[in-house]
Amino acid sequence: MSANKENNLVQAYIELNKYCQSGDYDRALKATGKVLQIAPNEQKAFHCKIVCLIQLHNFKEALAVLSNPRNAALASELHFEKAYTQYRLNCPKEALQTVDNAPELTPALKELRAQILYRLEQYQDCYNLYRDIVKNTTDDYEDERKTNMSAVVANLAALNPSSDLPQFDENTYELAYNAGSSLAMRGKYTEALQVLKRAEHACSESVIDDGGTEEEAKEEAAIIRVQQAYCLQQMGKEKEAATIYQNVLKDKPSDQALVVIASNNIVVINRDGNVFDSRKRMKTATQDGLEHKLNSRQRASITYNQAILAIYSNQPDFCKQCCVKLVREFGEERKAALVEASSLLKEGKRQQAVTLLMKQGGNLVLAAVQVLLAQGDRKAAVKLLEESEFKYRAGVVGLLCTLLCADNDFEKASQLFTDVYDHYKDDERFASLVSVWRAAAAVHARGGSAERAAQAHEAVSRAAPQDTRSRARLVKALAAHDPQRARLLARDLPPLHQLETKIDIDALESSKWMMGAKIVKKTVQSKQEQSPGTPGSELLQKKQKRKRKTKLPPNADLSKPPDPERWLPKYERTAYRKRRGVKRDVIKGSQGMSTTATDQYDMSKQPPSSASAAATAAKSPRVEKQTEAAWQRKQQQKKKGKGRKW
Repeated sequence: MSANKENNLVQAYIELNKYCQSGDYDRALKATGKVLQIAPNEQKAFHCKIVCLIQLHNFKEALAVLSNPRNAALASELHFEKAYTQYRLNCPKEALQTVDNAPELTPALKELRAQILYRLEQYQDCYNLYRDIVKNTTDDYEDERKTNMSAVVANLAALNPSSDLPQFDENTYELAYNAGSSLAMRGKYTEALQVLKRAEHACSESVIDDGGTEEEAKEEAAIIRVQQAYCLQQMGKEKEAATIYQNVLKDKPSDQALVVIASNNIVVINRDGNVFDSRKRMKTATQDGLEHKLNSRQRASITYNQAILAIYSNQPDFCKQCCVKLVREFGEERKAALVEASSLLKEGKRQQAVTLLMKQGGNLVLAAVQVLLAQGDRKAAVKLLEESEFKYRAGVVGLLCTLLCADNDFEKASQLFTDVYDHYKDDERFASLVSVWRAAAAVHARGGSAERAAQAHEAVSRAAPQDTRSRARLVKALAAHDPQRARLLARDLPPLHQLETKIDIDALESSKWMMGAKIVKKTVQSKQEQSPGTPGSELLQKKQKRKRKTKLPPNADLSKPPDPERWLPKYERTAYRKRRGVKRDVIKGSQGMSTTATDQYDMSKQPPSSASAAATAAKSPRVEKQTEAAWQRKQQQKKKGKGRKW
């Protein structure tokens, strides 16, 4: 290399170093171009170029440069940079392959591999790798590694709540948030809520101590409040949870994943109540480009809720599309079948829904039975249960027994319990199922099999030796076919006065017991209250009236006598005064009545009453003539009026 060329290369490296130290990656990228133009095989300049592209978030260009066959020699050692660009471009599988192809797994590649495994949802491998990194690394990033490890533990708790997982100290609000999330995934919502409240308080203090504003602290703690709302929702406090979700969405957070989760959970709370609002929020939750910000469990839940919302919206075709997506992308065949069967039922296609549920088998057979029972087809439901694998479970046995007894098929119900005995004859735990044996005894008795009923009662007495009623039932059952043994067992029963001490024999022997317990009680009380020396004295006792306290107004002054005119209207009281300048008559009567009408109905201004008028008319012959003339005129008008009316 010539001296001039070497000097230019040195100057280009000096310029590149200056820009890299100042963080001016645009100019640093141009400086790397100058270096590579002078010396195309400079490994350090090529490495600086890739780093500058990554710092400028030009991941596509960086990956294109690394994947170019011309740069194969220069990029042969840049495994971390290539895997990181693939990871940031949402290609985790390719990134993992690049890391595994590296000749040596450096600490940086270990950290990146753990992040890739977390993205691929291989949480157990990720947890094991983080545990190795935390154990063998000591630097300033220990808290960040513990935070990532606690996030992995929270997801492991979601997959297996009963697993034994480590707990972390709540030194930072991130660790507290992950600890609360882990408790929530295990179903400990009350404890999780307390931890999340502490995390929210610590988050606000941390942001404000770092010089942030209250709005920034509120936005930073939004994810913690959404997790609190989830715990409240799972605890049944849906109104409080919905309020938190809506308040978070009103602040318009920049985290799109947070918006999606809050919107989806509001849709779950709405159910079929506010379909228009749910459709609007579901549209927000299913925007393109969000699939990489959510894990598969969250995306499957959103798709499942979208299918249910399609049923509420009367969109069966779209519901079927969502069910296909559930099966194809997430492998949720049972959930998809259940939702699609619900959609078919809403359309009235009962037989297709039952067929679809039967294809899946397993627990969905019980869903098919529920469909048949809802339609009133008990025989088909019984047949389906008898052919299912759950036939000998306690709940299914009880259901079959109820259905058979409803159809008065007691012999078949009795045979069902006989089959149950044969199935569990070698299982010692079955002997302790007292409720099953009692039900069997009742069914055998109704089926006419006294011997089997006695065997069932005997099993109950063995399982619960302190139950005297079961032994009494056993004696009653044995009395039909084995009276001698019934007498022997009856000797061990306690006497009657030890079992019931509140029995009134006189009341039972009276003829009034058929009228009801209340009549008997009243009769017994009257006998006790009656005096022995005065027969029939209860008729003389008058029923005392209950004195009720007079209700007074709250501002009543008891020291002063009440106003005697308190019940009169205002215009009739002595203290009433008309307003000056206003002349108007006080109208007493119906609304709209004039003063003339008032005079007309004022009896003091009227002529004598009808009785006195009739008396004077009887004395005056002139009145008789006037009434007779008036009657004649009326008769003449009737004769003339026969004809056409105008």
